[in-house]
Amino acid sequence: MPKALILVADGSEEIEFVTPYDVLTRAGFDVVSVGVGLKENYAHMSRNIRIVPDYPTLLSLPHQTAHAYYDILILPGGAPGAKTFSTTNAVLELVDNFRKEGKWVAAICAGTTALVASQKKLGGEKARVTSHPSVREQVEKEGGWEYSEERVVVDEAKKVVTSRGPGTALGFALGIVELLGGKEGRVEVGNAMVLAETL
Repeated sequence: MPKALILVADGSEEIEFVTPYDVLTRAGFDVVSVGVGLKENYAHMSRNIRIVPDYPTLLSLPHQTAHAYYDILILPGGAPGAKTFSTTNAVLELVDNFRKEGKWVAAICAGTTALVASQKKLGGEKARVTSHPSVREQVEKEGGWEYSEERVVVDEAKKVVTSRGPGTALGFALGIVELLGGKEGRVEVGNAMVLAETL
């Protein structure tokens, strides 16, 4: 059973957090969320929904070597939340550790900026990515990142999955299911959700 770790911060985008958590759980993944820099015991999301993560901080995770235990790290967008990820050393190190371990890192919307910030600070390979249009310039100005406007971009060689925004969250989540659980898993989950052929 694949294991997924999803980060959440104040100002994270609800749809981009909840959709992967929901879809991956439906697919039989072991999914865990962890808060980053929360002011309360919940994340105050971008549209005023409050979400209580499974673990309040990275330090409270039962597996301190998260990159060795989990198969994928997921970073939702939402500009304030993404800024928190991008300026928190523990998150940048976590992204770097996952990538060095050869594990998947997935980011959606402004979450891609944390991937870029980690590479800028700690090194590692750049990848083919996408993001929300509002942060495209921020991604491209770092140079070396191959930018795409596809809804979901998978760089299999670099183990990076990125997506554009709230409207692409379902395709993003299903793409992760297919990568780690196979095409049959994606079809099974999609059928159970009465998924339309075109997202």
